[in-house]
Amino acid sequence: MSKQIAKISDKLTNIQAELEELAEQAQDYFDERSEKWQESEKGDEWQEKISALEDAANSVGDAIDYLSDWV
Repeated sequence: MSKQIAKISDKLTNIQAELEELAEQAQDYFDERSEKWQESEKGDEWQEKISALEDAANSVGDAIDYLSDWV
């Protein structure tokens, strides 16, 4: 069972890295927009999307930490 959990943990690590990369790209996109855009409704929506990606990456990290106790 520990081999299966290790495989899952590896997959989750890759997913976490992808989510972090997406969040970084989204933040770069946001930062490249004008201040007016950033303060607009679109900018607010974009910030929410960035936060959701960061939260998802953190949640996956928590799952990895939990599974590490099983390996």
